[in-house]
Amino acid sequence: MSKIEKLTPEQEAELPRFRDEWLSIGLSTARVDRAESTKAVEALYAAAGEDVPLVMHFDSPAQCIMAINLFCNLDAGAKDKANLRADLWANLWANLRANLGANLWDNLWDNIEANLWDNLRANLRDNLRANLRANLGANLRANLWDNLDFIDTYFWGAHDAPWLAFYEFGHKIGVEYDMQEHFTAYLNYAKTSGWMYAYKGLVFVSDRPEIIRKDDEARLHCEDGPAIRFTDGYGVYCWHGLNVPDDWINKKSDLTPKIALTWQNVEQRRAACEILGWDSILNELDAYVVDKDPDPQIGELLSVEIPEIGRENFLRVQCGTGRAFSIPVPPEMRTALQAQAWMVGLEPQDFQTPEVRT
Repeated sequence: MSKIEKLTPEQEAELPRFRDEWLSIGLSTARVDRAESTKAVEALYAAAGEDVPLVMHFDSPAQCIMAINLFCNLDAGAKDKANLRADLWANLWANLRANLGANLWDNLWDNIEANLWDNLRANLRDNLRANLRANLGANLRANLWDNLDFIDTYFWGAHDAPWLAFYEFGHKIGVEYDMQEHFTAYLNYAKTSGWMYAYKGLVFVSDRPEIIRKDDEARLHCEDGPAIRFTDGYGVYCWHGLNVPDDWINKKSDLTPKIALTWQNVEQRRAACEILGWDSILNELDAYVVDKDPDPQIGELLSVEIPEIGRENFLRVQCGTGRAFSIPVPPEMRTALQAQAWMVGLEPQDFQTPEVRT
């Protein structure tokens, strides 16, 4: 086929719809149809030239890992024989990349990147995969047997949406793959199943989450429970995309300014401060007033040195109920009025105090 060098207007117009379709796949919380999932797994093995495996379904990745340890207490030699990901991945990725390097990737990346890849990656790969993987590692590996060095080999299913969508779109606009059945098998698996842990003759498949919660920037986030939860109760706790200890969400009364300010991980330390509320944190530190407006609803601009984070500015204001709260503002703010105006996207001279604030 001839090289595809540019998307047509009709193809560009199709990108948002196609992106949204894959977002709905990657963010699906529908229960897995286990019969359909089993067929998809068998097709994936057949495409790789492997025998039909026994497929076992579980409610979450956590249950899959526990089952692996119960059913596959493998010695070092058997682990090498059991791991299929290298073979499956070689059959899928190497062939597709070779095809697309000549026909699609180099010429259409700029056209597809913003509408498809970046959006799907931000919503699915960077958020769901990273947090689930980190949480499984922290909460399970320390408590299970020592033979988990082979657990990193698994298929992400629908959470592989960024590259799956990219290549499926290429196929829809005319790119031909030498081994299309391999890619079709992976597409069908991603659209029917959760995470898969693949071995010779034996497969462990997880259900999808029953809950996925995100903030307005599409980051995993929930203030009163897990951001991801599976039907067996296993969950992942996140604060604006950052994995945090579940006690910080479930037992907020046990989280103190001292714990927050001395927490070893700096990113989690900032999250702990946000969970507690910056006003509580500022009361523990030697904050000084940069500027104080006569109007308490405009408030006062504070500056404070936060351990291992650095100097930060905060606007402390009083709402209509008389409650004080503090909000981080940029370091270039010089007055409380300027900070208030910045928060609503205005210049200081254009800002007017609302008549009622709650």
